[in-house]
Order: sequence, then structure tokens, then C-alpha cells
Amino acid sequence: MNARLIRTLLGAATLAASGAYTFVYLYRWEWNRALMSAAIFIAAEVAVMGSLLSHRLKVLNQRLDAREAAPPAPAEHTTRLERIRTSAPPARAPFAWLTRPDQMNVFVPVLMGAGVLLSGVAWVVERLARATVSPVAERGLASQLDGLALPAQGFATAESAPLDLLRGPVGRRT
Repeated sequence: MNARLIRTLLGAATLAASGAYTFVYLYRWEWNRALMSAAIFIAAEVAVMGSLLSHRLKVLNQRLDAREAAPPAPAEHTTRLERIRTSAPPARAPFAWLTRPDQMNVFVPVLMGAGVLLSGVAWVVERLARATVSPVAERGLASQLDGLALPAQGFATAESAPLDLLRGPVGRRT
């Protein structure tokens, strides 16, 4: 028998048995045994996956070795390269005026002019907002925030009886 076949059968049997026993032990409420069989299941799963990946890497290595040993076909390679180059779209510069360094003197003034215009628009918006807001909005906000105001007498006031302080804010004292 092949060692790979024995390894695969042994891994499959371990996976099946440990998986089944995990559920049996969980059904019987035997937590420690269930944890142990689940750990064996995970270890067997890792071993099987490692075996499969090892085999797959060996196959890929053999294919690469066979490809390197074969003589290259230069005619086919160059025709593919030529087809790719001819079918590619022509290269273009997205900002053609930036490719000419002698005409870079336009970029900075345009940028500065746009900044000045945006600053002017922001100034107009601010002045318009300041002119249209009314004191009524401020009074409405102040009346809504009245509940958050501090008490007029303050927090530390003289208590009439020493035990009033221990009773806490149950009700309003007179």
C-alpha cells in the first residue's frame, strides 16, 4: 500500500472518530472529554490539511521543474508580447500642460485666484448669516437651557438639621 493512502485513511478515521466522540460527550455532558476529543479533531484536521498542502506543493514544484527543463519557445513569446503592445491603448498625459515645464507659470496664479474667490464667497456667507440671525433664536435657546442653570443659593447651603444632609435630595426642603 502507498504511504500517502495509509496517511489519508488514518487521518480520515481520526477525524470521523474524534468528531463523533465530541458530539457523544457533549450529549452526555462530559465537558472535559468533549474538549479533549475536539482538540484531537482539530489536530487531525491540521495534519490532514498539512499533508494535502505538502502534496500540492510537490506537484507544483515538479511542474515548474519540468517547465524549466523544456526549451523555451521564443517565437511564441515575442508574438504574445507584440500582440499585447499593439492592442494597448496609446499612453496619454492627463494634464498635458504639466508636461511642459516652460508653461508652469499658469498653475500657481490660477490656484491662488481660486483661493481668493473661495475666501470671498466664505466671507459673504458669514456676513449674510450674521445679518439674518435674530436675537429671538438666542432667547429661545436661553429659555431651553434654563433647566441646566445653577441654583440661586448655590449647592452648599446651611442645613437646618444635621440629618437633612444625609437624607439627600428626596424632596424640596423648606
